[in-house]
Amino acid sequence: MHLLAEAVVTVECSRENAFDYAANLENFADWFPGVVSIVASDELSAAAIGKTYLETVSVPLRGKRSVMIRVTDATAPRRLVTEGDLRPLLPRMELEFVDAGQNTCEVRWRMLSRNENGLAGCTVLPVAGWVMRRRAKIGLRNLKLLLEGGRRDVTAPQ
Repeated sequence: MHLLAEAVVTVECSRENAFDYAANLENFADWFPGVVSIVASDELSAAAIGKTYLETVSVPLRGKRSVMIRVTDATAPRRLVTEGDLRPLLPRMELEFVDAGQNTCEVRWRMLSRNENGLAGCTVLPVAGWVMRRRAKIGLRNLKLLLEGGRRDVTAPQ
């Protein structure tokens, strides 16, 4: 796997609240740039392994693309991992939530590519990494603002 981007933010809210909001990927478009929409494809809970979503993303120079996202690992309220079918990137997103004090947590976000093709590593992955690093900084800032903005119960889809 290739690391494309990672970012960390400290949020003044409980780890459980941060996880409940961020792990519900129907909220993802509210805080992460480049995500146009994301809709659950099944009735499983947000942190259930196997949960699927249909995500519409903005891809530089290619317009909008639909991506099937599947939760592949989850341990509430600590970790959520998804994998998407967007080729050639084959994205893997990891979210980790760590206590950082009383009513404070750290949210760690990583985007990786599961593509092991050498050609993709020379062409697509560097551009995707640059785009995702920019989006991650903005996205985690947005998440922090949402979680700290006086709305302590932000678990419902927006």
